Amino acid sequence: MKLLVLRDKKPGHFNQAEGVALAVGRLAPIEVTRLDIRPSWFAHDDVRKFIMRRYGKDARYWLRAMYGIEADRLEKPDVIIGSGRPTIAAGILISRVFGGVPFLYSGGIGGYDTREVSLMVVASPRAAGNPRSAWALIPSVVDPADYAPPRRLGTPADLKGAEIALLVGGTAYRKEWPSGEWDALVRLVREVAKEYGVRWRVSTSRRTPDEVGAQIAALDKEGVLAEFIDYRNAGPGSVRSLFGADAVAVTEDSMSMLAEGLTAGRPVIGLRSAKVHDGYASEAISAWAAKSWAGPAEAESLAILPLGTVTAEQFARTLVKLAPPATDVRGELAAIIAPVLGLTVPEAEASAQRVAQTSS
Repeated sequence: MKLLVLRDKKPGHFNQAEGVALAVGRLAPIEVTRLDIRPSWFAHDDVRKFIMRRYGKDARYWLRAMYGIEADRLEKPDVIIGSGRPTIAAGILISRVFGGVPFLYSGGIGGYDTREVSLMVVASPRAAGNPRSAWALIPSVVDPADYAPPRRLGTPADLKGAEIALLVGGTAYRKEWPSGEWDALVRLVREVAKEYGVRWRVSTSRRTPDEVGAQIAALDKEGVLAEFIDYRNAGPGSVRSLFGADAVAVTEDSMSMLAEGLTAGRPVIGLRSAKVHDGYASEAISAWAAKSWAGPAEAESLAILPLGTVTAEQFARTLVKLAPPATDVRGELAAIIAPVLGLTVPEAEASAQRVAQTSS
């Protein structure tokens, strides 16, 4: 099966598209072609929506005008996959060029006629009732098979020597971090290491303010951290190894990193800013926290704590109540995609899904 994966500039988006492709790979052998999507100077989001509503019937022309893509140079795919707003119009137009090739999109879509989108994988269950939509954890390229099982952290004593990954983000849409909360994060890392003997493995991201990166680098120099990955030097993809830790803590500005921690089969704590506006992301994260990832006996794998006020004792008490997720996230996504593409879920995948559904 030939897949065309549309990639915009943001790793948080194109990794979702790649995650959908990997889920399709659970259903059939795949051959993946990737196409960078870079809108022309005039084709910003509102312009693309307007064109698609009023003038987008000539798919070849608008692919060239809005994206610089020559349709005749593309090989016909069996499936088109995208994530991120720049890929929406591109996916619809390419689908039109090839007579209605299925277009799978990770995320919700607003402002477009979505009848030509075969499936939207949405992060909130409230959006799952929309036409051609299904609720699933945000897709990613993280594979739990790449890591050893996490150490079970059932009591505070189990934290001694345990590895905890901390993924530090920064200001994002409808997410702000007052400077006092960054100070609280540094204090939390130091106190949890001192009082419980954990080994912190920390990474910053492209959104992390330079001054916060400097504070964390100072912790590393003090010997507080077992590992420090400075995004400014390491670049995209450098965080992947951290998902092999025994648990994951994430600043809650990043839905993708929360989802990646759960996909890796790790218990996850999201650290929430006091200055978060209610919105789709908060709604989705609340639904994830309420979902039974680990089964009825050990129902919680994700907890959210307020960064500005959380104490080392509260953090430790919350962490030991969490259990590693038992859900096969990619298998669940494959089962959602299968009927859309007219494919059958392999028996091994179907059996795993029946086990997951029984335990949730």
